[in-house]
Amino acid sequence: MGKFITVHSFKGGTGKSFLAVNLATLYAMQGKKVALLDLDFRAPTLHVVFEPMFLKCWINNVLDGSINVKECMEDCSDRIDNKGKLFVSFADFSTEAIREMVSKGKKWEIEALQRLLQMRRDLLDNLNFDIVLADTSPGIQYLAINAVVAADVALVVSTLDDSDVTGTVRMIQELYDVFEKKTAIIVNKAIGYGTMNDGEKTKILNGLHEKYKETVIGVLPCFCEVGAMKRASVFVLKEPKHPFTKMIEKIATKLDAL
Repeated sequence: MGKFITVHSFKGGTGKSFLAVNLATLYAMQGKKVALLDLDFRAPTLHVVFEPMFLKCWINNVLDGSINVKECMEDCSDRIDNKGKLFVSFADFSTEAIREMVSKGKKWEIEALQRLLQMRRDLLDNLNFDIVLADTSPGIQYLAINAVVAADVALVVSTLDDSDVTGTVRMIQELYDVFEKKTAIIVNKAIGYGTMNDGEKTKILNGLHEKYKETVIGVLPCFCEVGAMKRASVFVLKEPKHPFTKMIEKIATKLDAL
C-alpha cells in the first residue's frame, strides 16, 4: 500500500518546495515509484525544476473534473538520469490561472476535495505509486487544507524564526489536530545548528518537541552549497554524498516508519 504525503508550511520561504523535490527524487532513486504533485497553485515551482516538454494539461484540470490524473502525469525519470521512476503533475503557472485558482468559491473547493480524494485513490490503488508527495500552498488556504485532509502523513516545514514557530504551532492546533493527522515536522535553515555540539543539539530538539507537540523528524542546518545551487537543480542527485543528502535519507526513513 502506497503513502500520500503533503508537504506544507505556515509561511512561504521555508524551503518547502525544495524539500519536496529532493524527497521525491530520493525516494525514486531508492527504487520507489513516485508521484510529485504541484498543489501550490499560488506559486507553482515544479516546472522550473523539471521543465515539462510534453504537457497537454495541468493538475488544475483534474480538480476542475475535466480529466483524470493519469492524463496529466509526465514521466520525468530522465530528468533524474533515469535513476528511478518519478512522475510529476504540474500546476498551471500562468498569471491568469493563478488568479483564477485564488478566486475559486467554497462550492468549487468542496467539489475539488472529492476530486482530490479520487486522485489519491487513482494514484495509490490503480496506478500503484509507492509514494505520492504533494507540494501545497503555505498557510491555511482551502486548497492546502484539502491536501492535508487527503494525506496519510502531513509533513510540515518550519524555520526557527519566532513568528514561523508560533504560526506553525497555531496551525497544527487549529487544523491538524482537528483532522487527527499523522504529522511530522522538519525544521529547515537552522542557522548555527550544524556547528553545535551534541548536547546543544539535543537541547534544541527537546525544545522543538515541546513547542510543536509533534514529532520533529529532522533539523536541517544552513548549508552554503544548498543555498548556492540553482533552483532548477536537484541537490540529492547532484551531491549524493553531501551531509544534506544524508539528512534527507534519514528523514525519508522516518517518514516510511510513520
